[in-house]
Amino acid sequence: MQSGEFWTERKVAWYRRALRRSDFAPKVLGAIAPLVEECETALDVGAGCGALAIPLARRLRRVTALEPAPAMAKALAEEARERGLANLEIMEAAWGDVPLRPHDLVLCAHVGHLLQRDSPFLRQAPTFALKGVALVRDATGSDDKFFFSELYPVLLGRPYGGPCEHEETVEGLARLGVRPTVTFIDYRSDQPFTDLAEACDFWMEYMGLEGEPARAFLRDFLAARLVREGEEWIAPYAKRAAVIWWRR
Repeated sequence: MQSGEFWTERKVAWYRRALRRSDFAPKVLGAIAPLVEECETALDVGAGCGALAIPLARRLRRVTALEPAPAMAKALAEEARERGLANLEIMEAAWGDVPLRPHDLVLCAHVGHLLQRDSPFLRQAPTFALKGVALVRDATGSDDKFFFSELYPVLLGRPYGGPCEHEETVEGLARLGVRPTVTFIDYRSDQPFTDLAEACDFWMEYMGLEGEPARAFLRDFLAARLVREGEEWIAPYAKRAAVIWWRR
């Protein structure tokens, strides 16, 4: 499945709601603060709806966001307009599909296929970075994603594979002679829902489930696991990531 097919408008809306609650951006930018302070421009590869591109655009002179999923690029454009960020350029394309100019900082967060051990991106990215490169990947120790380790065996009949570990990215860089700084961050990525029915919709869609039996199971399971916060139902999600960065 291509990223543009996976990211529907509804999934993007869920993601944006979680992002508004998350401390992901300040944790990442805090980890690379010495590098960001030296930069005026940044290229965010796989920018999504702007988790890092938006706060970077508020700090730097110019930011380019490369995002192939139409629904994500649309949400990012809306966010930039709402915040009056005229210095954020959005390119609806994947890495390697369009020509890019060098930027002080090249950033890529949670784009698994680009950060794999043998990905050409690891070799190519530094050629577009004038000052440095920063990569973000799930680290060993993240809590179970949305109870998937419990739900996959019951509803899909197979184990949940879990997040990719950051070590393979570091190993891939080592093969290229790069010895980056690795900083671990712990952050929240809790997912809010307006009601239990919407929460069931979320899991049904993300797990590719159909039918009332699966929905009924989820309804009982989530009613016992989600946390009530005012009128909302919250899926708690504590995450750990590795921020991998180096100067050119």
